[in-house]
Amino acid sequence: MTTTELDRAAKPAAAEGDLPELPLLGQLRLNLSALGIDPSAPDFGERLCQLSSDNEPYDFEISAKGELIVMPPPGPDGNLDERDVNDSLSDWRRSNTGENYTQTALFRLQGAGRRMPDAAWITQDRYDNLTPHERSVEIVGAPDFVVEVRSRTDNLADGLAKMQEWMDGGARLGWYLDPYETRAYIFRPGQPVEILDNPETLSGEDVLPGFVFEVRRLIFARHVRSFGNGD
Repeated sequence: MTTTELDRAAKPAAAEGDLPELPLLGQLRLNLSALGIDPSAPDFGERLCQLSSDNEPYDFEISAKGELIVMPPPGPDGNLDERDVNDSLSDWRRSNTGENYTQTALFRLQGAGRRMPDAAWITQDRYDNLTPHERSVEIVGAPDFVVEVRSRTDNLADGLAKMQEWMDGGARLGWYLDPYETRAYIFRPGQPVEILDNPETLSGEDVLPGFVFEVRRLIFARHVRSFGNGD
């Protein structure tokens, strides 16, 4: 297991063309201002939630630039990845405090940004002080802990940019998991991104004391079995 520079993240060991063939198109991005839509409108969160509900299985997010992002489903293996992260996080939470969220929870970030995590957790104190609007529509600010797992249609650069939006919004610890390159990107406030090559486990550090996630066994091994290591 090694730590490398973030610059290397933009040039993974296997070229994009060497990754498993992706049967679906990637994300679609639309300029909302060109469509005359104002994401700062008071009721925009409710409208975005309704849009997602009416167009399952697609998910909809708003980038920090105000783009509407239409995201295809992650696929069966991607769904298992998200499940295993959330199951492990839920197990930890039951013996500790706070609340964890899955990929259907909407968080309102700085500017126009509205994002949904693959897995997330907030402190108990923060949960207890959520407003009725936050409990039913969108939580203001990033989760304290957030996880994103790269799916077969995700662009690496876009995924890392989304992680930075989470950190800019106030996240205290973030993981970006890339099963196709068996890498974990660890985001911490005010620190360079740490890149781990095929780590066995990841730690919740001081944000989630005692939380250990077996990333190699639960996520990376599944994709190595399915697609090999990209050689």
